[in-house]
Amino acid sequence: MATQEEKDAERKQRDAERQQREQKRLRREATIRRIKDIVWSAVIASVITIIVVTALGWLTTQAVVERARDEGAKELVALRASICTVRFQQRPDAAAKIAEFKALLYSDKNTAIKKFVTDEKLATMQGEDAPAPGAVDKCADAISGLSR
Repeated sequence: MATQEEKDAERKQRDAERQQREQKRLRREATIRRIKDIVWSAVIASVITIIVVTALGWLTTQAVVERARDEGAKELVALRASICTVRFQQRPDAAAKIAEFKALLYSDKNTAIKKFVTDEKLATMQGEDAPAPGAVDKCADAISGLSR
């Protein structure tokens, strides 16, 4: 049989093991709590970032698409204006028209050129009924530059 001292030693050892297990459990719970706090902080920060970025119009696909459409429309108008200018220069009466436009007052010149471009449909592409928005103005500006 075990003596009282041996029983006390076993009890102390069990108490020490129990305390170690309890300390491990508390450390594990604290670590889990810290990890949960970090994860929740990251999730909340991500959501707030997405909301702010979207609200300000950064990085949204729609903003990129709209910007591309605007740039494409500008480039299309520039291309059509170039085609219009070449069409004007290929006309047999181009030199006479340039001389006619040069003779006009500055305030009347732009209006006359726009009317000529519209009447002759220089800015209207083949298969279209009307020129692209802004193409007549851009073409008139280019022809006006030729008549300086």
